[in-house]
Order: sequence, then structure tokens, then C-alpha cells
Amino acid sequence: MPTTQDEMHTPSWRFLAGLLAGFLLAFGVMFAAFCFTLGVPTDSSRWASEVTQKKRLLAARTDSPKLLLVGGSATLFGISAREIESETGRRTINLGCHAALGLAYMLYEAQRVAKPGDTVLLVLEYELYNHGKLDRDWSDVLLLDYIVARAPDYYFHGLSLPEQWNVFMFTSNERLKQGLKKRRQPEPPHAPIAIYDAREVNDWGDQTHHAKTNRPAERGYVLKPRSELAYGLTKKHKEAFALIQSFSRWAQASHIRVLATYPNLCDQPEYHGPASRQTAQTIKDCFARLDVPVVGTYTDALLPADQFFDTYYHLTEEMALERTRRLSAQLRPYLN
Repeated sequence: MPTTQDEMHTPSWRFLAGLLAGFLLAFGVMFAAFCFTLGVPTDSSRWASEVTQKKRLLAARTDSPKLLLVGGSATLFGISAREIESETGRRTINLGCHAALGLAYMLYEAQRVAKPGDTVLLVLEYELYNHGKLDRDWSDVLLLDYIVARAPDYYFHGLSLPEQWNVFMFTSNERLKQGLKKRRQPEPPHAPIAIYDAREVNDWGDQTHHAKTNRPAERGYVLKPRSELAYGLTKKHKEAFALIQSFSRWAQASHIRVLATYPNLCDQPEYHGPASRQTAQTIKDCFARLDVPVVGTYTDALLPADQFFDTYYHLTEEMALERTRRLSAQLRPYLN
């Protein structure tokens, strides 16, 4: 008997239907695992979370007007909020934590704690200007881990639908397994790693005990890497400044002043070349278009290698005080 055309195609359709069903089942299992691990703490996200929570509480308990320092670990290690307060008389809180958390999350945290009458000083590492939304170019493993483990509120309320999708898609199977394992067991007591412990952060939000005598013998992390200051800004800087623009508009409507300055950085010869000068000028010009004053010059923050602690962004405690005194003098006219 002749085989009909429908009968000839039935096996292939069944095969495709089976593939689709298998894919949907696997996708459903992965998505369920992802949702099940949201908010489950991990060891790798603990330091950043505890530091952020401590600073959030410090800011909430501090009356306005106050100065809030916003940035990554260059701000945590390199600027003393306590010294700014001593020099200017303005109560100051250091919100600096980890640059890997990204610009969008830093601004989200600043927006949570800033109140009318406050001033926000943006002290952003150069890498942050080359990344805007959370996408394939900015999906740092630490950031993904932090969002899933410690910031489900940010996942649901601080990200757009495409960014939420990216968090899900870029979260590795290993990270999902880790989260599922952690859900079945309580978070153990924290074993501090050298000075990377929230207890080493003082009541102004500053890092402590990073004196020159305590720095590690290995200096490669200070001397070898190069900041993106040397390579220039990418097209992504427009996305970054779109985030800053949105924050600035919110701040203006909320009667909050926004200032900016350059991050402390281990000096290198190439940072005095044309590409670096253009990078700094582009940053200043972008802030100018937003009516955000830039305090000081980028060369003010280029400092000798022997003044850094364990990375090319982390000053020693002694140098942080010295650098802060100079910055305070530049800030004073904006805080009166």
C-alpha cells in the first residue's frame, strides 16, 4: 500500500515534538532551581553583603545634611569619610564596597539611603564608565552571585525584564547547584579573610587596618594591571552616563546634590599620555552636560606605587588620610 505524505512526515514531527518537550522540561527545571535559590546566601557574596548592609544602616542612622561617598573598593580603601567630616564639619558616610557590583547597583543603593539636603560624591573606578546595563559585556560572576544570593529585591525591582533574563541565563549550573546546597543548610559562622571583614569597617564606613606595615608581600596586583583609564572609553560609556543621568534627575527632584571626582589609582607612565587625558576629559565633559561638578583633576588621584595596599586601587591607611585631606580642601566650597 502506498505511504501517504502525512505518514512519511509523522516520525520527524514526533522527533521534533520530543525535542521541544525535552527542552521545555529542562528549561522549567532550570528556572525552578533559579527561583528556588533566589535569596539563598553564599560564602562568596558574604563580605560584600555584610559591608553593604552595615553602610546602609550607618547612612539610615545619620541625620541630613550628610555627604555620601559612592564607589567601589577604591573609595572603601582610599577615602576617609571620618577625615572629611573632621576637615569640613559635614557628617560623612563611606558607601564604597566592590566595583564588581556595578554602577547600576551602586546608584540603587545610594538612592535607597540619600535624603533631601544630602550630597552624593561619585568616586567611580574607570571600568564602571565602560558598562551600563547588565548584559554579556557586564555579567561579572561576583555580581551575578551577589544578585541571586543577597539582592533579590534588586533583581525584581532594580532591573529591567531583559536584565532579569540575563541574570537567569548567565547564572551557571554550578552556581545553581551551590545555591540549592546552601538552601539545605544554615549559613555557618563567618571566617574572616585578612582585613576583608565587615568588622574592619568603622562607624563612618571606612576600611581600617590596611596600614602600610600590614600590606601583603606580593605586589603584583599593584604593579602589573592597568586600569581602563589607559585604554579609553568604549561606546558603552553612553549607557553608563544614561544611568548617571537618571540618578542625577532623581537627585535634583529630591533636593540632593551630586558631585563627582576621580578614583585613586596607582600611577603609571601611560596614564599621562593622550588616551588617558582624553578619557578623563570625556568623563568631565559628560558630567558637565549633566550639571554635575567634577572636583579636582584625574592627576590629583594618581599616586606612587609604594602608597598602595593590595591592588592598584587600594591605598594604604596612611595615604588614604593624606589623599583625603587634599580632597577635603577641594570639597569644602561645595559643602558650605
